[in-house]
Amino acid sequence: MKVLFMCPDYFGIYKVIQKELQSDSTCELTSVIFEDYQYKSSLQKIQNFLAKTFLKKNLKKIWASKERISTIAKDDYFDFLFVICPDFLLNDELQYVTERAKKRAVYFWDSFDNIPRYERTLPFFDVKYSFEPKDVEKYQLKQLTNFYFNTTRNPAPKNDVFFIGTLDERIDLIKKILNSVEKLGKTAKVFLQTKNENAAKIHPSNSIEFIRKAIPFEESEKIYHDSKIILDVQKTIQKGLTFRVFDAMGKGKKLITTNEDIVNYDFYNSNNIFIWKNDTEAIPESFFNSPYEELPTDIYEKYSIKNWVNTIFETK
Repeated sequence: MKVLFMCPDYFGIYKVIQKELQSDSTCELTSVIFEDYQYKSSLQKIQNFLAKTFLKKNLKKIWASKERISTIAKDDYFDFLFVICPDFLLNDELQYVTERAKKRAVYFWDSFDNIPRYERTLPFFDVKYSFEPKDVEKYQLKQLTNFYFNTTRNPAPKNDVFFIGTLDERIDLIKKILNSVEKLGKTAKVFLQTKNENAAKIHPSNSIEFIRKAIPFEESEKIYHDSKIILDVQKTIQKGLTFRVFDAMGKGKKLITTNEDIVNYDFYNSNNIFIWKNDTEAIPESFFNSPYEELPTDIYEKYSIKNWVNTIFETK
């Protein structure tokens, strides 16, 4: 089976999907990873500036979209096309690649509220998946959560709580949760990405390190591995479960989350998952001290990368 897989370089997570696809000996895989477009000359940069200023036209997006399909020849044909975040391609390029595939599946890795341009890509695909419940209902998509891919266990993690994210409107809530953790004498390690050089002065905290560049997932995985509990502070714009939920599940770690919708999933266990609500003031010390309860095998395996890929390709 000839497969074309297209995906943005989202902290390198595409690598684990590629690896799972390549584990199938019947899969002849071609991957196109969406990279950030780099101007080919100073003239291009000037052209784009003038086009945006006077024509309200972003030439960089047009050039990027064309470049991203440049390795797909006109006579290429695929049994299955799988695209994550199709908004990286404009409609002409989406038409070009979808015409070269017998089956066309898409996975939306963010909510439509956060990326409204997802909507224009819907007509190009036969099967459409999303992790966001409200998008599933509104756009008649198939619901599919994210997945775990690392199952390595650490019986003696050095750090108690870990979170990695961006500096945004969640900062006050993050600091409130960290304060609760620290009051119990527990340790926390938090990385927040920001371009603001004064972030540390504006938001002083012993547990937060402000970083300029994203941490590659290979490195963040090491920190997850050495932490007892994973913190998940949800953006209010979405209800779907983030990767942090499944990172915790795969590694058999407890989770502190602000996503109250998590109670509707079959893996929810109050011993393993503490929900921080609007009126929460503290995390019980018993949550830190009690052991993690393993999930039933069928539920655990349901959320693996292997089952995720199998679900995507069940239409083949």
